[in-house]
Amino acid sequence: MGGLACVSIAGCDVSLDLLEAVSYGHDELAQRLPALRATSAASGVVVLSTCQRTEVYATWPGQPAADALVAAVARDCGVPEPPVRAVARTLHGDAAARHLLRVTSGLESFALGESEIAGQVRAATEASRAVGACDVVLERLMDAAVSASRKTRRRTSIAAATRSVATVAVDTIVRSRGRAIAGQQLLVVGAGQVAEVVVDRATAAGAKVTVCNRTRRRAARFAAAGARVVDLADLPACLATCDIAILATAAPHPLVNARILRAARPVGAGPLMLADLSLPRNVDPDVRPLPSVQLIDLADLRDATAVEAQDFTTDMAATEEIIEGELRRYLRWVAGRSAAAALRQVHRSAESIAREEIARATGGAPSEVRDVVERALLRTVHRLAHGPTRRLLTAAEAGDTDLVNLLGGLFDPTAAAR
Repeated sequence: MGGLACVSIAGCDVSLDLLEAVSYGHDELAQRLPALRATSAASGVVVLSTCQRTEVYATWPGQPAADALVAAVARDCGVPEPPVRAVARTLHGDAAARHLLRVTSGLESFALGESEIAGQVRAATEASRAVGACDVVLERLMDAAVSASRKTRRRTSIAAATRSVATVAVDTIVRSRGRAIAGQQLLVVGAGQVAEVVVDRATAAGAKVTVCNRTRRRAARFAAAGARVVDLADLPACLATCDIAILATAAPHPLVNARILRAARPVGAGPLMLADLSLPRNVDPDVRPLPSVQLIDLADLRDATAVEAQDFTTDMAATEEIIEGELRRYLRWVAGRSAAAALRQVHRSAESIAREEIARATGGAPSEVRDVVERALLRTVHRLAHGPTRRLLTAAEAGDTDLVNLLGGLFDPTAAAR
C-alpha cells in the first residue's frame, strides 16, 4: 500500500516543550488542516493531537511524501525543521496503518490500554471530514482503527481496567497520599472527558470535589456526582483552600503560575499537589520551586507507568491478534479498490470477446438458440476469469502493480488482435 504515510511525534520520545510546540488544539484544526494538506501536497490529512502525541496521517495519489509532511508540520507549527525531524518517526503503507491501530487500541500509550484514545481518533477524523481534508482511504483506515479498539475492549481486560491519563493521575495522587484522599479538598479544572473520570474516581474515594470551568453550564452535570461547581473566575479562591488540584483544559496558555499561587496561598497555607494533564500545559513549570507545592505533569505520569506492560502479556497478545485481523481486512479493501479498474477491464474484455464469438457463431440462428449459447458461453468466460481475478487481487494486496496491469490486460481484444 504505497500512498499512506504517518508522522508520529510521541510524548515518550520528546520533551514536553517540543510536544507542546507541535500540538494542535481541536478548535484550531478547521483553520490549519487545509494549509497542512496543501503544503504537503497530500490528497487527505488527519491530525491526531493529544496530551501524549501529535501524529499526522496523510495519503497521496502516488508514493507517500513523508519528508514533505514533516516539513509541513514544522512550518505550520512555527518550529525549526531540524528538531522536529530529529524526533519525528515516519511510517509508510502497512506500517503506518498498523501503527494507527495500535495507537487506537491503547498499545502505544503510557497508560496501557487507555480508554480515551478511540474517542480522540473519532474526533480527529470528524474534524478532517468537516473541512473536506479526509479522503475515503483515510476515513476507512480510521474506521478500522476504532473497530480494533472496540473489539479490544470487548475481548480483553486491558481496556476493562479503563486506564487513562486521568486514572493514572488519580491513582498516583492516592498512592502519594498514603492511599487515602477521603475528606481532602480536590479541585478539578475543566469539564471534559478527563474531568469526568477524575470526578468519578475522586468522589468514590471520598474526596470533597469542586469543579471549576469557564462555562459553568457545561460543568453542571458534575453536581449530580456530588461535586460543587464554580466558575473559572473563582479559580484563585479555590486554589487557596484545596489540597489537590487536577487541571485538564484546552486553554492555550497556563492558568496557574508561581505568581498566582503566591497570591492565593500565603506562607503556611499547607501543602498543595498539582496534577497538570493538559497540553498545552495548564500549569507553568515555574511553580516547582515553591515551598509546599508538588507538581505532577505528563512526563512524571509517563515515568510512573513505564513498567505497566509487564502485567498484561496475554491481553497484549490478544490485542495484537485483533489488530492484525482488522489490518488484513483494511488492506484487502485497499487492494480491491486499487485493483477495481483492472478487474473491470478483465471482465469487460472477456465478455466483449465472448459476445463477438456469440454473434459470429449464431448468425441467423433462432433467438432461443442464441440465448442458450450466450448464457453458456458467458458462464464459461466468467469461470475462466475467476482464476486471473483471484490472482489479480492477491497481486494488488502484495503491491505488485506490474502483475496487476499484466492481468488487467489478459483478455484485451486489441492486444489479442496484435
